[in-house]
Amino acid sequence: MFLIYLYQYVVIGGDIRQNLILKELSKEYQCLNFGVIEGEGISDTAKTMELAIKNAENIILPVPMDKGGNLNMKSEPAYHVKELIGYMKKGQKVFAGCISREFRELMEYRGVRYFDFMEQKEISIYNSIATAEGIIAEAITEYNQNLHGSKTLILGYGKCAKTLADKLKGLGAEVCVCARKEADLMEAYAYGMKTEKIENLTDVIGKYSLVFNTIPAKIINKKVLKKVKTASIIFDIASFPYGVDLEEAKKLNVNVKICMSLPAKYSPVSSAEILTKYIRELSVNSRV
Repeated sequence: MFLIYLYQYVVIGGDIRQNLILKELSKEYQCLNFGVIEGEGISDTAKTMELAIKNAENIILPVPMDKGGNLNMKSEPAYHVKELIGYMKKGQKVFAGCISREFRELMEYRGVRYFDFMEQKEISIYNSIATAEGIIAEAITEYNQNLHGSKTLILGYGKCAKTLADKLKGLGAEVCVCARKEADLMEAYAYGMKTEKIENLTDVIGKYSLVFNTIPAKIINKKVLKKVKTASIIFDIASFPYGVDLEEAKKLNVNVKICMSLPAKYSPVSSAEILTKYIRELSVNSRV
């Protein structure tokens, strides 16, 4: 059965990128919003989450979609992502970043199509650039020495880690990559980085002034934290629940900076442009 919706798009929650996506789509389409930062007056605003979702063909959720199971939006009370499923209809399309396996399964059961921004090569590569530039900006702000010549340790070697390693090396930093896979270590070595196996983290972390974690698992535990140098800074850019045991870090007085949504903080316009382009293309081309 073909359903007629009042709105082509609803934009829900998130950060400034959602605001910019909403503004751009509103130039061509009927758009609805709910919980968007400064969303009032940009487009029609739904009174409830239920009305927001039920009245739109395409649902644009935040990047990342949730934090600890709750939708990534500033609201009281918080909305658990499972609550959204009950409002969705077969044939609707959901766009979001970092969609959990559980939420995917629920949408599939409901007959809802979904598109994860972070699984699109073009977006993930751009995101790695924006994230790397953002974390370097954070490091320059927080660190009281030059990055040039500084001893830096990167945990993990995915897209963000690779881009960060390349940019840090370009700034003259001494870069060491600490990863689990032998192939990743060999690739890092081929690009002129020092390498360490992740199982040796406890033994090597004390050598580095700046530590950048990209692994979304608590690998920086109490045992590892005890070896961190007093003046060192750990920047965690991994997704929730992050890679540092924050309670132990606080007890041990280790300087940890949780750095989430860096593209939204340092390059929101560019980030929103590439997301909007993808939404336009997929929402039209995926129609059946």
